[in-house]
Amino acid sequence: MNRECTTTGSILHINEIYEENDDNDTTESKVFKTIDILGEPVKNFEVLKNELIPVDENHYVIKKILETGGGMPLHDGCTVSIAFSGYWENELQPFDVMSLNNPMTVDLKDSGLLPGLDIAVRSMLVGEISLFLFSYKVMYGEMGIPPRIKPKSDCVFYIKLVKSMLTPKEGALNLNEPNTFQRVHHEVKLLYSSGYSLYKIKNFSLAIHLFNKAVRILHKCRLADEEDEKIQEKLLIKLYINLAICYNKINKPLKTCIACNELNRLNSLWNNAKALLQNARALRMIGQFDEAEKKLRKAEILSPNSEEMKTEAKLLQKLKVSCNKSKLLAEKTIGLAQHSAVSDNFKVEVENLISNFKENINLCKLTLPYNLDTAEVEFIKSTCIRENLFFNKIEKDFVSSKQEELSTCEKNTDNKHYLLGKENDMETEIDIANSNDEIFKLLI
Repeated sequence: MNRECTTTGSILHINEIYEENDDNDTTESKVFKTIDILGEPVKNFEVLKNELIPVDENHYVIKKILETGGGMPLHDGCTVSIAFSGYWENELQPFDVMSLNNPMTVDLKDSGLLPGLDIAVRSMLVGEISLFLFSYKVMYGEMGIPPRIKPKSDCVFYIKLVKSMLTPKEGALNLNEPNTFQRVHHEVKLLYSSGYSLYKIKNFSLAIHLFNKAVRILHKCRLADEEDEKIQEKLLIKLYINLAICYNKINKPLKTCIACNELNRLNSLWNNAKALLQNARALRMIGQFDEAEKKLRKAEILSPNSEEMKTEAKLLQKLKVSCNKSKLLAEKTIGLAQHSAVSDNFKVEVENLISNFKENINLCKLTLPYNLDTAEVEFIKSTCIRENLFFNKIEKDFVSSKQEELSTCEKNTDNKHYLLGKENDMETEIDIANSNDEIFKLLI
């Protein structure tokens, strides 16, 4: 399995990870239909026992992991959210349900759960889905709760550990206090590994949110000494690389480029093949083919046997031919020589460029030359409107083109570029801190 994202693991420390459901139908049949995703009725508990492993020493709770989770084990300091469905033996409908859209929140220090459920949940990791068979001795007891729950009734529960967070103990973290870096370091590690857990389940947007939060905390905290600064820098490098990967996953290449610019500022771009690959991929996605080629050539030198880079290089060359902006500039030059506001040939090249852009799934945005005159800009804009594309002006160049210097976007801010887009996601409003797809392990 290709592991793009790695971590040491930790508990999940976020607000929400389950998907919101716009359908507000909460009828009994709708709830059962949703929860059945977690499991199905069991005809014979004795047969099932052969597939399960014990959780406690008395074998009152036995389990089978259906979908593995990640992170560190739970403890009394955690508050968790769980979804579940409970079944009696050989009954079609669950007798107890807590849906993914409205999971139960439990403080493990004072859970209030039945003993069996408490043991089961503590055995799980974030994202895990498991089947548990409970003895009546750790659930509803010898008497049960007639008529709903029969005496001495064993039961099966399908449980998903949706999320976990640290139960607040010390109040809000004051980043202006002296000697706070140890707490910040711990908090960042939790955010980092939680972002990884989200990455594994392809929840890239929330992973980005956590990585960005960790970056902001690191930038704002007070450092006690040079050792703190070194640790901060290592964490920032890992976070920015992970942000670059995640932004590419959701087709936000401009934000990927900004993350790579931050790596360049930390002197950790041109010596890192993975970062260069992500930068090249983002530049290719916005039509900066020449700059993408530079980054990719350097990445191939650092990692000459990477099949992923070879594939990216082939795709880059193919796109460079199909979306050739040099023809646009050539026709512009001819038009100027002939004192024509917009030449017919320029119009033809614009039409071809836009047509190729729309048809190509490997391009989500396309930057145009900054030295277009007003008439040319208006023609391109009108063509974009006709073709249902977005046409935006950006004040910065998101390319960091020199190994030893800061990115162009920090230096040539007078240049105005024009950007074609298939989605008006306002990606130019960058929110990264203050400004091989393998996400690094957090080893510090």
